[in-house]
Amino acid sequence: MNRRDALKHTALLFGVAASPGTLTRALAGMADASSAPRYLTASQYQVVAALAERLLPASDTPGAIDAGVPPFIDVAYGLFTSAEGRNRLRTGLTALEHGEFDSLAPSAQDDLIRAIATADEAPGKSWLREFRSLTFLGYFTSEAAAKSGFMWDPVPGGYNGCMPLAETGGAAYFE
Repeated sequence: MNRRDALKHTALLFGVAASPGTLTRALAGMADASSAPRYLTASQYQVVAALAERLLPASDTPGAIDAGVPPFIDVAYGLFTSAEGRNRLRTGLTALEHGEFDSLAPSAQDDLIRAIATADEAPGKSWLREFRSLTFLGYFTSEAAAKSGFMWDPVPGGYNGCMPLAETGGAAYFE
């Protein structure tokens, strides 16, 4: 192994170790919900806000807009997305901009999202998948989501200790 490879591996290991908490804190610190978008155009930003809110609408918990997801996506798009990823996202947002997605009725927005998600065209699916990942990352690492009392229960229901396989219907956890 030469010095260059060693440095690459060291940087990669540091990035993997630091990325989950550090990246989300850095993005949250840079994303200010009250400011104008930094990297997206104003119309792209409106589409981002509308689409994120359709994916995670407000209910008894905060929605994507309340959690600051649009500014999070703006900063993630501008600073942490590859050129190829930015191009895919920009292409998808432009298609929704021309369709005036943000001004459609919620049911029409839902229909359009379903059409993109079920289309056979890979570019449509890939940009929406990336957008959804950014939306969920921004939401579930936000202060609003954390304060709303989300709790993850890896085994829902009561834990009754080990059970005989016959009581589980013959299904093991790894099947």
